[in-house]
Amino acid sequence: MGSHTSRQLDNETSLELSKQTGFSRRQIHRLHCRFCHLDKTKRGVLRRSDLEHISELHINPLGVRIIDAFFSGGRQDLSFPDFINVLAVFRPGQDSPSSPPPSSPSEQSSSNIQGGRVTSSGAAVINSRDEKIRFVFSMYDVNGDGVISKHELSKIFQMMVGVNVTAEQLQYVLELTLEEAHADESGDITFEKFKEVMENSSVEEKLSIRFFS
Repeated sequence: MGSHTSRQLDNETSLELSKQTGFSRRQIHRLHCRFCHLDKTKRGVLRRSDLEHISELHINPLGVRIIDAFFSGGRQDLSFPDFINVLAVFRPGQDSPSSPPPSSPSEQSSSNIQGGRVTSSGAAVINSRDEKIRFVFSMYDVNGDGVISKHELSKIFQMMVGVNVTAEQLQYVLELTLEEAHADESGDITFEKFKEVMENSSVEEKLSIRFFS
């Protein structure tokens, strides 16, 4: 199945992925071409090393954590559906100025299903504000236990600033952040507390990419 999936994407699969992610079928086929380009071994799956060679991730201080998001749950191989479902988080939301109008009646129908907060079945929309905040939360929740510990927060801050600040400055920012997030006595930040901190942020804009149409 590996090499077959890497080389072609049938219409039924692309339609199903469109329903799942909100991408148009044209966008899915173009993203599939990108996936195949990254799949150097032509096995139909990606490994961490394939994403590590992307220059934008290589120079990003949080590049390792972004790659971790693609390989969550301990998976070693990344299939195309897994790949596109992570990318779908970065689709502009329905109200985003970066979100282009559907180009066809079929895409309009897909947009009506996926563009709001919930799908017709009541499932969370993959590119909703909550899901974007959850993605940011996962960047800090290094061990995936559902809370951000003081140690995890410090580790991410160090990744972002490198050697540009002193240990004392980093500690000050860390303590201030924990205070603003109303961390519990152990210094842990829950998702709900994190969501409150992000309430006035422009996360929809910052975590939105206008994919080629």
